Amino acid sequence: MKVLDPNCKPPSFPAAQLSECLQRCLTPQSVPPGLALPATPTFLPCFSEQPCVQPKSLPLAVGPPEMEPQVACVESPEKTAGGVPMVQALRNKEGSELVSCQLSRLSGATLDAFCWELVAAVLPDICRLACDVHASPVISQLISLPDLAPDLRRRLVSSLRGSLLKLTRDKRGCWVLQQALELGGPELQDALKDELKGKVLSCSQHLHGNFVLQKCVELLSQPAISFIASELKNHALVAALDVYSCRVLQRLIEHCQGSHMTELVEKLMRPDNLERLVTDAYGHNVLRALLVHGSGAELRRIVESLFAEEGKLLVYARNRHASLVLDQCLEALSGERAQELKEERDAVMSALLGEGSTSVFSLIALDRFGNYIVQRAISGCRGHEQQRILQLLVSLGPRLRRTANGRHIMCAARKKFGSEALAELGASLKAMH
Repeated sequence: MKVLDPNCKPPSFPAAQLSECLQRCLTPQSVPPGLALPATPTFLPCFSEQPCVQPKSLPLAVGPPEMEPQVACVESPEKTAGGVPMVQALRNKEGSELVSCQLSRLSGATLDAFCWELVAAVLPDICRLACDVHASPVISQLISLPDLAPDLRRRLVSSLRGSLLKLTRDKRGCWVLQQALELGGPELQDALKDELKGKVLSCSQHLHGNFVLQKCVELLSQPAISFIASELKNHALVAALDVYSCRVLQRLIEHCQGSHMTELVEKLMRPDNLERLVTDAYGHNVLRALLVHGSGAELRRIVESLFAEEGKLLVYARNRHASLVLDQCLEALSGERAQELKEERDAVMSALLGEGSTSVFSLIALDRFGNYIVQRAISGCRGHEQQRILQLLVSLGPRLRRTANGRHIMCAARKKFGSEALAELGASLKAMH
């Protein structure tokens, strides 16, 4: 990989050697028959075999400032640089690196003139360039350039319309589209809604398309993203169980409200759907998002359906994915809404601690997943729950010392109760040993 050295000056080449370097940077198939490279390039320096440099200043072929708007309206993509068409230069590794250097180094009127000519060259072929391995970083850099004229940025973003679905599903085009969404206006948002209509589910299940939808949910207003929830509400469970769609649902739960979102969540909250989601590798993340951002009523329904009975609690505490949901549930019930959800918290802690000599707490204490639930219960216990937990820890005996999970539980108990409170527990353990 070529390294850009900002302290290195551009090399000086004879005119004949310069022309030969420009010719060599293009593949033989991409050079049109009869292409004659002039001895003196217009504004791009030589593509040499040496590492790419960042020149401090380069001669530009630029018209007077009053002609710049006319330059931006050039329709032909064959604007050449050193005899090399700009589009071909951007699709070449050395050419794209050099243009990127120019955008980083130039400033003032020189940068404005360079941007006008660059935009004029790329506009007719913007979609293909946005998906190109070499050109797409330059297009993204150009869109996000702080000093880019607002009119040029508007033209670049507007030129993406008509190809938004293709860009959404492309490995590199999706990044350019996300950049445009951050800096574009309502026109692009409306165009995206029209072009993705009826294809939201497939885009959310796409390796690259899901990132575009997530960006839409994070950036756009509620009315602008309602079409996403509107289409996904009829496929709520399918989306929640998908490796990519579940991410879009999580962003919707975090940022979106409204009637469509209410219908979507209502379908997820059905008891049979909750039981499928809680143990699923991807669906459990959707439930965790609901526990953090959902309403009190939604948390109550999750607790009643999944964690209010000892039998279910034991099974879910030992499951890789369900244990994460249970851990998040205990955290939510002990957090800011603890007073609002006091009854639900008491029900879960009662099922976890039990009353007799055996309890779910004791059965999951040394489990590779359940021990995290025990640690969470210790850190959040209060009142009479503390005494019950100390009794259960004593009943576990020396097993806590012999295993790594047991030592983690003892560490959590020490942080919660202090060394003095655990003195009696330690004496009991030693006596039993």
